[in-house]
Amino acid sequence: MLSIGFVYILLNPAFPNLIKIGETGRDSVTRALELSRQTGVPADYIVLYDELVSDCKKVESILHKQFAAYRSKRNKEFFSLPPKEVIKSLQFVSSKFQVPLSTPSLTSNLLPHFKRYFSDYLDSSIKSIKLVLLPSVCFLEVGKQNVPDQQITIEREDIPLFGLREPEAPTIEDLRENEALLKSCDEYTWIMISDLFPRDKAYEIAAEWEKPGGKLERIRADADAE
Repeated sequence: MLSIGFVYILLNPAFPNLIKIGETGRDSVTRALELSRQTGVPADYIVLYDELVSDCKKVESILHKQFAAYRSKRNKEFFSLPPKEVIKSLQFVSSKFQVPLSTPSLTSNLLPHFKRYFSDYLDSSIKSIKLVLLPSVCFLEVGKQNVPDQQITIEREDIPLFGLREPEAPTIEDLRENEALLKSCDEYTWIMISDLFPRDKAYEIAAEWEKPGGKLERIRADADAE
């Protein structure tokens, strides 16, 4: 059975000379947030790079063996290596473990929703937004065209959002539940969990929500009153 998931490279500013090579069946951003919450972690982990592969445990094992001489401790996933070297190796190894096109997947087109509710904020280069649900993995597939008449490039956006369904055998019900959860998100949530809006628009949204008497303050007041 395929162990589809992400192999990630993390950096913690508190340990600038060490990188962490790991794997997760969910998304790398969520995993980084989990690790950052652990007791004794002085700073948040940053996802430097990741790859979606057909066997994340195998790819992780290959990289750990390849860089065994640079491991910080035998029972840890930390290595004293330049990030560029590890990223290059991950790109090479992951090319041999691509997720098969035949892998069952469920998708939903979210672009109409974003055009309807967030047209004032959406990055103009975005031509498609698709919710993708694979076994144990859920993410956004974003099509961008930075220059007119050029080929559209596809990028993956992790969704670090609590409540997403990521079962080993996803169903259309799981997809619809995830779709409903994403459609319930407001513009402030989207700037917190994605890069779908340009930076200037994100600042504009944050300023409006976070100002005294703004939406964020009112929401918190309503929550305290309940």
